[in-house]
Amino acid sequence: MEIRIVDSPADWELFHKVPFRVYKGDPRWIAPLQGDVESVFDPAKNDTFKNGEASCFVLVDGSGVPVGRIAAFIDGERNRGAKLATGGIGFFECMPQQEYAEALFEVAENWLKDRGIALVDGPINFGEREKFWGLLVQGFEPPLFQENYQPKYYQGLFESNGYVPYEQILTFKGNTGQLPYSRLQSVVDRLGRKIHIETRTLDYSRLPEYTRDFCTIYNASFSKKLHFKPLEPQQVMQILNEAKPIADTDLMALTYFDGAPAAFCALLPDINHLLRFANGRLAWYKLPRLLWKKWSARQLPIKGIGFGVHPDFQNKGAFPAIIAQMAKPRIFKRYKDLYLTTVRAHNEEAVSAYKKLGVEVDRIHIAYRKPLVASARVEPYPFTEPWK
Repeated sequence: MEIRIVDSPADWELFHKVPFRVYKGDPRWIAPLQGDVESVFDPAKNDTFKNGEASCFVLVDGSGVPVGRIAAFIDGERNRGAKLATGGIGFFECMPQQEYAEALFEVAENWLKDRGIALVDGPINFGEREKFWGLLVQGFEPPLFQENYQPKYYQGLFESNGYVPYEQILTFKGNTGQLPYSRLQSVVDRLGRKIHIETRTLDYSRLPEYTRDFCTIYNASFSKKLHFKPLEPQQVMQILNEAKPIADTDLMALTYFDGAPAAFCALLPDINHLLRFANGRLAWYKLPRLLWKKWSARQLPIKGIGFGVHPDFQNKGAFPAIIAQMAKPRIFKRYKDLYLTTVRAHNEEAVSAYKKLGVEVDRIHIAYRKPLVASARVEPYPFTEPWK
């Protein structure tokens, strides 16, 4: 067998072929868009490269057939102030042979150690923490858009190679028609007698104003969180413009208290099941078919991509005010299944808020950590949900 660094179109072709071998015959698997994966490793498209680096590897057997793949990367921004430098591995796919997995882990870990890395997390993304993050250990259903789906045997491959369960990532699911709107609205009505509350949905003609206020809330909400990276309005504007073909502006809202940005919710129709026909390649000529599928679907699931409350309005009614935005008959009719933004199990505040909505944990991903030097120790975050 041979491990190759991915640095040519032919190498990328081999890299993308691996999951098609791994998931052959699995009706639940939906191929991630190859363009989305490659963009993670394109410095022109991923700002993480400004203070980071990455490399992809593909493993071929003696006949030149691709049997495994892995990526290794370092996010310098997230390492600032860290006691021990931490790297990541991701986009791991491997046929069910221990020797293949060992070879892939070894090449990725050596790449990181050569760059002074003491700890490695995986499988994670090189960039945003809300996509391509964690190993699926519970809820083996067709994946949501840019959500990791893996076979059950991967858990054994990671743990037998020294990876320790480190962080639990939860996806909550509910029914849009069963959220406690009347209770939430009563809170909003009571507050509305004292202050002016206004919720505005996304208006693409006023995108600069929307993105400015979104970033005000987001950056204030998450600035004290580990791994925080501030957002700039231009970044959000780019994301929203890219999402415009599938976005529903009723699902993107900002709540204001006496004119001050107080809370935001951002959800998108989840189209991953509509992308099955694309087989990982969404060429331009396939776009009309995708848009027709979206338009003609009687119901679509929706997935949270962001939720936040400005610290100045925590426990002051901003949470029920932004959730009450979902209380529209049109939303009930068009969208039934609601998947909330993923949340770490140790984020007690967010987990508590989610559970007040009557939603339940639908799937669990685990981010693993492994020490690469003798002095490093793994101290896992608290886990709240049982899993096997």
